[in-house]
Amino acid sequence: MVDSVAVGSLFVSGIAVLIAALTWLESRKLRKLFEKVAKALPFVATRRRKSAAKESGTTPAMQAAAEERRRLKVELDREKHEWRKNRDIAKALGWIADRMSEDDYDED
Repeated sequence: MVDSVAVGSLFVSGIAVLIAALTWLESRKLRKLFEKVAKALPFVATRRRKSAAKESGTTPAMQAAAEERRRLKVELDREKHEWRKNRDIAKALGWIADRMSEDDYDED
């Protein structure tokens, strides 16, 4: 005679095998879908970038104006740096001259 525990175990293991098979089929379907999406992604991404540039409304004149602003900002920063450098050099020379004049007084 077949024990009721053995029948229950066989029934539960059969359900587990069925669930595993369904899970495997679903993962296989999702993997194929992922592969298709991955292959199509470069084409979709380039279209979005081009359409985003068109939607932003940037014209060549606007781009040229932006480039001119960037160039002027860089030039202004360069001039500020030169001014600060010259100011620091003048301060250093003043400090050296001040120290030299103090040395003259110390010798007397």
